[in-house]
This record gives sequence, C-alpha cells and structure tokens, in this order.
Amino acid sequence: MNSKQLKYVLVLSREGNFSKAAERLNISQPSLSQYIKKIETDVGMTLFERVGGDVRLTDAGRIYRDAGERILDLERQMNAQMRDVAEHKKGSLVIGTSPFRSAGMMPTIARIFRKLYPGMHLVIEERESAELLSGTERGEFDFCLTVQPEDCRLFECECVAEEELILVTPSDYPQWDASPLEGRKYPAIDAREISGHRFVMITENQVMQKALVRLCDEYGIAVETAAVVKSLEAQTAMVRAGLGIALAPSGIERFCAEGEVRCYSFVQDLPRRKVVALWRKHRYLSQISRDLIDAIRNIEW
Repeated sequence: MNSKQLKYVLVLSREGNFSKAAERLNISQPSLSQYIKKIETDVGMTLFERVGGDVRLTDAGRIYRDAGERILDLERQMNAQMRDVAEHKKGSLVIGTSPFRSAGMMPTIARIFRKLYPGMHLVIEERESAELLSGTERGEFDFCLTVQPEDCRLFECECVAEEELILVTPSDYPQWDASPLEGRKYPAIDAREISGHRFVMITENQVMQKALVRLCDEYGIAVETAAVVKSLEAQTAMVRAGLGIALAPSGIERFCAEGEVRCYSFVQDLPRRKVVALWRKHRYLSQISRDLIDAIRNIEW
C-alpha cells in the first residue's frame, strides 16, 4: 500500500465511475482500471462492485478507503511538520552539558534560543565530562558544551568561550595584595603566593585538578588538602563555608551570593580553558544548531 494506490482508490470512490476518476487523475480509463485490478489482487479482495458504468465500494473497499483517508491525512501532517521543522517553527534541540555550565550558561542560552525559535523547545541533558563525550559519540545530543578534550579526533569542536583559571576564597579569608592587570578579569596575584594554603580539591581525574597539579609543578608550589569533592558546585559550597580556597574557572561567582567569595586572577599567563561546542565527527549539524552556536560565541561570558 502506497500513497498513489490510496489516492486512486479514494478518487474512484468519490467520483463513482472510472471515466470521471481517470479524468480527475489525468490518466487513461484503461490504465486506471488495470491499476485498481492490481490493487485488488494485491489485497486479495474486491474493493469495488461494477454496476454498469458506475462503481460502488464493497465492505472491504470501505475499510480500505477509511484507512487510506487516515493514512494520507497523517502523511500530510507529517510533511507539514517536517516543513515547519525545516523552517525552525517546531521541534526540539538537545544540548549536553555539565551541571556547572547548565547553571552558569544555559539560562542565558535558553533565553536566546526562545527568542530565535519560539515554536521549538530546548532539552538540556546534564552529564559529567566523560559522560558528555561518550554520549556525543553515541549521537545522544545535537551538540554538547564542554571543556575542549585533549583528544578531539572523534569530534568536531568550535570554541565558544574561554575561561580564566582563578583563585576563589571565602569572603572572610585574609586578603591578598592584588592589583588590576590588563587581560585579567579580577585583581591579580602571583601564583607562588598560594603555597602553603589549604585547598578544596576536585577528584584527580577532573580537568580543574589536573590544572592545579600543573600549576604547582611549574611554579614549585606546595599546597595542603582541606577536602576532596567531585564537582565544581560542591567545591564552591566548601569554599563558601570557609573550609579552604580553590582553583576554579572564571565565572564561578555566579554560583554565590554577592560578597560570599573573593576572586583573584594570576599574574602568570596560565592556560585558558576553551569551552567548545562539540559534536561527533561526520554527524550532520542542523542549521538551528549552527545558528545557536554562533549566538553563544557572541555572548560576553
């Protein structure tokens, strides 16, 4: 059963004879007659009773007609919806990201998305870094927002923002003598001044902990461990509670009430973390995704 077969049966049932139906379908009467016979042979039942020059539906023909009308209607709806999706009127976009970026970046992104595509909805899948990459490999997201991985061979990446590595302390922690520095988001201190201080660490396999280890190795810094947690959110909560200080990405203060923490940049030129839009290599990236990635890139983070 295909659309052409359904259409021929429906037109013949409405017109009531072969000549009018053939004219309506713009085919010859013998061709239509042969086509209807073939359909009846395929379904194994007679769909039309021939009465002189006219035809009328059998019980089987009425079932075929009713089902055909529903099928063709569904097909039309589907085609209309597909056109709407192509024109950015309906549908959904799935973005994978970490809980940290979901809270820090996605509210702004969601507002932009709603403005650009008011008929669509945004689905945000929160995962940890490793799960984001594996989910992207499986095609679970249209794209994900994450720190650029060390190995990008399986992915396409476009940088949308850069994060400065900064020091975060409780608001009542002894203040450093920090000075404004061009290119830094916060007043800057010498990284060597953090030696001997107690740090809230992130588990060793995570990006921020690797960055702290590299910083200590490069500048001969020795720090103490106050606590070890699994997420930036937990780390920030520990700092707010006064358990220690932390190395964190810029923008971390978005998770704190005003005045809860102090942030410092470093005098040293530390590597910046690239936040990327990432999708599986050779996977089709929709125009909606491309437009949104461009919009994210233009936001002042």
